[in-house]
Amino acid sequence: MQKLTRRLYLDLLTWAIVFTLSIAGIWMRLHFLNVPFDRDSFDEGVYWQSLRSMSTGASLYQQIFYSQPPFFLLSIYPFYTLLGQTIWAARLGIATISLFGFLGALLLGKALAGRLGMILALLLLVASPVYLAGSQMLQADAPSIGLTLLAVGLAYLWWKRPDGSVGYLLATLTGIVLALSILIKLLALPALIPISILACAHLWIERRQAVRPLLFGCAAFTLTAILLFLPFIHAFPQLWQTVISFHTAAKGDYLEIRRERNADLIRSALMTPLFLCALYGIFAALVRRDWRVIPLLAWFVATIFLLWEQAPLMPHHLIAVISPLVALSVIGISPRLTIKKRYGSINTVIIAIAITIMFWQSIVNLQTIQASYTNLRNMSNPIVMQHDMGVVRDLEHFTRPGQLVITDAQFIVAMADRSTPANLVDTSFVRINSQYITTQQLITEASSTKIDAVLFYTHRLETMKPSFYSWVQQHFHLVRSYGDKTGLWIKN
Repeated sequence: MQKLTRRLYLDLLTWAIVFTLSIAGIWMRLHFLNVPFDRDSFDEGVYWQSLRSMSTGASLYQQIFYSQPPFFLLSIYPFYTLLGQTIWAARLGIATISLFGFLGALLLGKALAGRLGMILALLLLVASPVYLAGSQMLQADAPSIGLTLLAVGLAYLWWKRPDGSVGYLLATLTGIVLALSILIKLLALPALIPISILACAHLWIERRQAVRPLLFGCAAFTLTAILLFLPFIHAFPQLWQTVISFHTAAKGDYLEIRRERNADLIRSALMTPLFLCALYGIFAALVRRDWRVIPLLAWFVATIFLLWEQAPLMPHHLIAVISPLVALSVIGISPRLTIKKRYGSINTVIIAIAITIMFWQSIVNLQTIQASYTNLRNMSNPIVMQHDMGVVRDLEHFTRPGQLVITDAQFIVAMADRSTPANLVDTSFVRINSQYITTQQLITEASSTKIDAVLFYTHRLETMKPSFYSWVQQHFHLVRSYGDKTGLWIKN
């Protein structure tokens, strides 16, 4: 009875801490969620304009240029349409889906290190500045990585209970969640590695007994992918071109600068307290001869390789390392010990040191998050925003609702409740450099009666497409100059 009471007490304490951390994580995501500027300098405007085009009936991969797998915008669209079609509504969708990462941290922590693993895995994720920033930004990275963590957590739970109805359920859920994570963004592909290693290891050990649950998992993965691709089957060539070929072309264009830039960014992602926690977790697992670290190490290495090959690699892509680093950190506190019992005191010391490192890392991260909040507050100051808001007011004054604006500042145009042409929601340097936007395409669009204005603001269009800038000078008139070839042009 005493043991039962102690166990109940520990369960209540664990779930009280989990609840507190979860509420804190939710509040952190809602805090400064509605800042009136593009948090990534460009991508948020692209996806906001894509959502605006979807709300008018335009389709992904056909009218709308879209370079991600289909589930990203499809998962955000219900939040956007039901909650007012604002940037806050879209970001709330990101924040909500990112919470699945919390569940993934709990499941993976539980599978690797019990109650304490649950708490510390959740703490590491809640206190991660990189994951928090991604969870408040209209981009695919955080939802994809959050679901990736959940998929791997489910896979490790399946490894512990592979048989019976629970085994079938866990295998099926793993397949579904893994497919969703990859079909949000291909950045989740490395998660295939640890899950495949676990599946192959179990097949090797259990032989025939493991086949059926694995078949259910594979079938769930395949069926989920088919169902998501099915609405776009008639546009599959365009889908392949924008999701795969576009990035391949961009990789070739950035080949010369990729190595040095990627090395610097990856190095910055690894020079963190979380990486130190992960290194210690690897050391502790090897001391214990805990082979469960092998799939996690393979996951981490595959993620680094993917980032190394990414072109162009952007700072927000580095969120991909968070999930494997959290997992490698938590395995360092596993109570599992396969060496001689007389070394149990060593195990206690290892766990104590690992916990100390993780708490120190969380304190450092929380200080970083507080500094980021201060920066967001400063950037939201009306004095700082006055130039951009002046452009918004000009758009509202000189253009008409329902008319389209060609621009390289998609977020500002959306702030003015104006839309871009569906196939020009993305006018990034990457798309321009890879020749996925031509001067003739821009001129054709600008000649349409649906186009009311052209806004040059970030030097993407007028610098990369000077012929189009000259054409606009001849066929539009300048109503507001913002200096250095930036300005708002209205059709003659």
